[in-house]
Amino acid sequence: MLNMDLAFRQRASAQSAAPAILTKREVLSYAELDRRIGDVAEALGKAGVVAGQTLGLHLPSGTDYIVHCYAAWRLGCTVVPIALELSESEKEEVVRTIAMQAMISAPGTVAPGESSRVGQNLELGARAFVFRLESGASHPPELAAVNAAFIRFTSGTTGRSKGVVLSHETIMERIVAANEVLHIGAEDRVMWLLSMSYHFTVSITAYLTFGAAIILPKSTLAAGVLDVDARFHATFLYGSPMHCALLADYPGTGGFEQLRAAISTTTSMTPGIGDRFLARFGVPVAQALGIIEIGLPCINLIHARGKPASVGNLLPAYEMRQADLGYGDGLREISFRGPGFLDAYYSPWTPRSHIAADGWFETHDVGLVDEDGCLFIKARSKDVVSVMGMKFFPQEVERVLMTHPAVREAAVFAAPHDRMGQVPHARIVPHGSPDAGMRELEAELRQLCARELASHKVPEQFEFMAELPRTASGKVLHRV
Repeated sequence: MLNMDLAFRQRASAQSAAPAILTKREVLSYAELDRRIGDVAEALGKAGVVAGQTLGLHLPSGTDYIVHCYAAWRLGCTVVPIALELSESEKEEVVRTIAMQAMISAPGTVAPGESSRVGQNLELGARAFVFRLESGASHPPELAAVNAAFIRFTSGTTGRSKGVVLSHETIMERIVAANEVLHIGAEDRVMWLLSMSYHFTVSITAYLTFGAAIILPKSTLAAGVLDVDARFHATFLYGSPMHCALLADYPGTGGFEQLRAAISTTTSMTPGIGDRFLARFGVPVAQALGIIEIGLPCINLIHARGKPASVGNLLPAYEMRQADLGYGDGLREISFRGPGFLDAYYSPWTPRSHIAADGWFETHDVGLVDEDGCLFIKARSKDVVSVMGMKFFPQEVERVLMTHPAVREAAVFAAPHDRMGQVPHARIVPHGSPDAGMRELEAELRQLCARELASHKVPEQFEFMAELPRTASGKVLHRV
């Protein structure tokens, strides 16, 4: 049975002395990384973790995240990434929804699953511990037939969160399809700048499967990135528009002298960022269209210089379908068909065959394709908010805002942002006049959201009004 850890071990055997992880503190070869994964897998086994279990992974991005994820796979377990930036209530929702038998967490963090904890923490080393869970949740019976690697808890089209189930076979299909155009190999050193809880399956696994070294800067701000690049000389950069903007705008000259490709994902990039990055480093930023249910069906490697706002051409392994739904200006809703699609939604259990009719997955992205086959994403047919690739629905924030006794109505929508892609803004209809005492109410609403939600979901701006904007049919607008 395919396992991404087995693919890594085969690579480690073939190039044992080659660097796998590069940080300012240490350089780990493939053999050393393999041994470290083995040590953690042994410690997990002694803690009672066995094949077939599902483990929560609540760690910061870095070497330890990679080690513990692969250690879980080595034992035959499924991993549920739980981002540290989620609020306590959001983390607990993951534990309530997805049946997990153990939680791996970092010291100094609020570990999810406290109400389901069994026994004491067992140390896995200086930077992680594990404890057993007994939750009321149980897996859908259909999960047993899936060789599941990940269950990524994410927002679905209904506005409620659900898990995206990805098998080891699905991940392998994705990285093979992407590497047809990326050509990542043993000579590459990849500067990694993203969250591993949100971006792992077509990136970290690809680098370790195809033999690249992963550079992990201590800080993803420009100074820290350029400092570590001066030592390790990245050939490949994988980040977000924010990272590209910070690097492009950093004072001084030099850096990335050996860079052959820069990939930006998570959210749309404004053309100005690409222009500034190209002027500073001489390498264009290639946008990639990353979708958790699909992978990377488009990467702008060919036309990045002239068309930095495009997500580029379709990868050879995929097909694209455009549906004219009357948006005008050449805009179409985009669907894809190809390898590496999700195996299922976890809750409620929905198999791939029911999600992608005739193999086509409807992205709900609205865009256009030009004469060079370049796809430009212009909007979402759904009202999802995407802050650096961390996506959520406005209803999540609205529910929190409506718990305040002074709020009569609330609407949250995505506003464009140069570096973040989007940020949430809120429209509030208070009880009483919207002109009186709004500064104090705004402060209270910010505190409320900060307490109940992840930081990227807290509205950047509040607008107080007598009535909410609505469509002709009376529905509240969740748009600018």
